[in-house]
Amino acid sequence: MNQGTKGQAAGRKAYTAHKSRLFMGLMLALILVLTACGAGTGTDSSNPSAATPAETPANAETQTDGAFPVTIKGMKGDITLNEKPQKIAVLDVKFLDQMLAVGEKPAGSVIAGGNTDFPEYLGDQPSDVQVLGTRDEPNLEAIVALDPDLIIMTDFQEKQYESVSKIAPTLVLDFYEDWRDTLATVAKITDRQDEAETVRKAYEEKVDGLKTKLAEKLGDETVALIRPRKEGIRVHGIEHRTGDILYQDLGLKMPALVEGIKDDTSVEISMEKVPEIGADRYFVLSDELFAAEAEAMVSNPVWKSLDAVKNNRTYDVNSTLWIAYYGPLAINLIVDQASEALLGSN
Repeated sequence: MNQGTKGQAAGRKAYTAHKSRLFMGLMLALILVLTACGAGTGTDSSNPSAATPAETPANAETQTDGAFPVTIKGMKGDITLNEKPQKIAVLDVKFLDQMLAVGEKPAGSVIAGGNTDFPEYLGDQPSDVQVLGTRDEPNLEAIVALDPDLIIMTDFQEKQYESVSKIAPTLVLDFYEDWRDTLATVAKITDRQDEAETVRKAYEEKVDGLKTKLAEKLGDETVALIRPRKEGIRVHGIEHRTGDILYQDLGLKMPALVEGIKDDTSVEISMEKVPEIGADRYFVLSDELFAAEAEAMVSNPVWKSLDAVKNNRTYDVNSTLWIAYYGPLAINLIVDQASEALLGSN
């Protein structure tokens, strides 16, 4: 908060942050003044002097006086927002996806490692969003220059948290959190609850309809999701987020080997053991990183001997889209590609 805004009682933002003692003293003084006037100020929920925030209305379509303050739960502590943040920095592409899905844009976002731009599936929607490095290596200088009101990251970036949290109030979310829960959080931050609910309902209706069609088409046939890698052939189970989409949301049946994957998202097997998967159909994940391994697998006599291969029931899909991005826009594309492959094949 600069000196020019110091005297404006309720017209400026105030957020929870780990700031200097001088800054915290100023915030506490403002809290006392604003609370006396009936206007809430953003504070750390652990602060006993903080005013109790109002609940965010479930049917709020636009920002209203009653929508804030609101407290957002995070893995590194809760953050109370006095009003809708105007400049949000996100350190995982899925948050960019989530915000776009509800009609918002962050001021800045990281990109996936190895890329130079935002995911192709997002089109030109993030054209004016500033690149803040990669998920693995966020660009701290770029984040500082952006001067965000709020930073959203995951525990995947635990090593960067201390540095990042000194820049602006920082919300840390579970990397493996269900996308619906993340969407609800993004909706509270941006006051887009109605839009988020529309996105969620549309997805549920889509997968319910596809689940019925796929059951009618496939019957008892099983489907496996595999990824050739240097270490071997990775077989994904239902605990994997894409496995959850296939086996839970779309209701696809798992072969015995996949059902046996417990307490982990995948297992790795040798090429010689691929026939033990025993699936009737296969989704094969591949990208530039393991293109050579994918080519070696499909050229291998063991792979060619599978009934699924002989009957053209294997489907190549892009692993970057299928396992790297977990916002609703990407997930809807996964559902579309999976169902089109299965329903359109023999």
